[in-house]
Parts: sequence; C-alpha cells; structure tokens
Amino acid sequence: MRVRLAGVERSGRAVDLAGRSVAPARALRAVRDPDDDGVTCPDPGPAHERVGLVDGAHVPPLATLAAVARSLGERTPEGRRAAELRTELERLPTPAPDVAPARERVAEARGRLEEHRERVATLQGRLRAVREVADGAAAREAEERLAEAVRALSAAETEHLAAEEALDRARREAREARDARERRLRLQDRIDNAEREARAELARRVRPRADAAVVATPGSRATRFDGADPVTARLAAARVADLRAPVVLVRRRFDGADRAAAWLDAPVIRV
Repeated sequence: MRVRLAGVERSGRAVDLAGRSVAPARALRAVRDPDDDGVTCPDPGPAHERVGLVDGAHVPPLATLAAVARSLGERTPEGRRAAELRTELERLPTPAPDVAPARERVAEARGRLEEHRERVATLQGRLRAVREVADGAAAREAEERLAEAVRALSAAETEHLAAEEALDRARREAREARDARERRLRLQDRIDNAEREARAELARRVRPRADAAVVATPGSRATRFDGADPVTARLAAARVADLRAPVVLVRRRFDGADRAAAWLDAPVIRV
C-alpha cells in the first residue's frame, strides 16, 4: 500500500495520518477509486463496503456478516438462484411504450385523408360540369387536377394505413409490456426472497467467528455480534473478513496503526 494524502507519502501495511487533517471520506474514496492516486492498494473486496470504514455508524448485522462471508468465498444456492432470476428479469421487455403519439398520428392522417377525399369529390363534380359544356381545354385541365388529387388521395390512404398499423403495434407492445410488468413484479419478489435467504445463510456460517471476534475486540463489552456497539461490530467483522484493501480507522481502539493492522490482519490507514 502506498499513501499520498495531505502532503504525506508513505508505504507499508499501516499508515498513521492522525493529526494530518485527512477527512475519513477522502481517505475512503482514495482507497476505493482506482483512478485516485491518493492511495495505491489492491482492489477492495465484497466486505470493504461494509467494514472498510470503522466509525460509529450503524452496522446492519445480516448484510455485514453476509458481506464478510462472501469475502471468504462463501456462496449459497439461494444466491445463485437470485442471480439466475435477475438475469431472467433483465431479459423482460422494457416498460410499456406511450401509445398517445401513435394515436395522434392516426388522427392527423385521418384528417388529411378526409381532406383529400373531399377534394377528389369536388374535382369530380367540376369535371362533370366542364364536360357538360364540352369545353375541351377546360376539361383536360380539370382531368389533370383530378388525377393529381387522386394521387394525393392514394398517398394519404397509404399514410393512414401505415399509421393504423403502427398504432396496432404500439397497442400490442403496450399489452405485452403490461404483462411483462406483472412478471417483473413477481420475479423481483422472488429475487428479494432469495437474497434474504442467502444473506441469512451466509451470516449463519460466519456468526460464530464474528461473535468470537467481538469478545476479542479491545474495548468491547459485548459477547455477541448482534449486541455489539458499531465500532466493535465493524472491527470484529473486519477481523474475520478477507480484506486486502486498507481499513480506514476513525475511532481509537488501538495504540497506533501498526497494532491495529496486526490485530485485524489487514492494511490500515488511521485518520
């Protein structure tokens, strides 16, 4: 581990920055962000999010112990099932499309279609009237206008048909998306249940070791992980977890960063 923070550059398994005005959040960000050259260290594992910062914040027991177990390579059938269900969930259609634009397009196309129909009917009447007076030039002009109007009408009919087909597709996709939404809700419920079961099983596997670590933690008065204060719980969990990235220590339970690193068997940055 190499630390370059607050004008200090140090290497080793334990770095003490107490009194250097380094904010815990700054040190933690440097540990977790691979692009931050404030701390050069191994990639944080799955437990670091839960126990990488030892302060007085609340510790959720199940989630913390489950993360510790994962760092030790523990896996459960429930966890695998949750992952499979999440993959299935990601394959479902996206939320229902908005049908309103397709409806508006149909209405606009229908309006234009009616206008073209009326124009064709009007021009047909004019052509008949012109033919009755036997005006050849006027009749040819009326025929040309009518032919142009008929072509425009044909294009409007095609546009209207395409708009209606698009609306049918949008309605079908909306129905499918609504059905998919119900499936998504059911799948999400199954995922949540599987993840809860996985966390409970993972926590069960490491709880005895966590309880023993609580008893061994300096300054601890608790005998079980669930009954420990936040600092004791984080230290005990960090001691059990497989941590390669440094733990950021805010609270003082050890006489120096070296002793903390030895007890935790993990790199330490004390701020």
